[in-house]
Amino acid sequence: MTIYKRIRLTKEELARLRRECEGYVWAAVDPRKCVISVGDGYLHDMRDMLLVRRCQLEDIYGVGFDLTSGEINYVAHINRRNPTVNAHGELDEKQKEGIEQTLSYFFDRLPIMR
Repeated sequence: MTIYKRIRLTKEELARLRRECEGYVWAAVDPRKCVISVGDGYLHDMRDMLLVRRCQLEDIYGVGFDLTSGEINYVAHINRRNPTVNAHGELDEKQKEGIEQTLSYFFDRLPIMR
């Protein structure tokens, strides 16, 4: 299951994600355009879904997101091809802040995001 969104996730979509993804989702995030591709599929497919919709490679980041705790794991193997990320896939604080703001926008209906 993969969901592509430009607007906030509804309560029904969040419930479906929790149920079908067992509380942990993978997401390709474009903080500049504020779009997300989220689900339990291959992260590279989610990234490609954003690329098809005219997102730029340097704006897309891969993350794992725990719907229960709100913990964000930055995925190095997808971020390595991003020219704004260093060689080890690490992000600077500004990039992390943009990703966190985008995730909080889409997942604001979760109790952990309040």
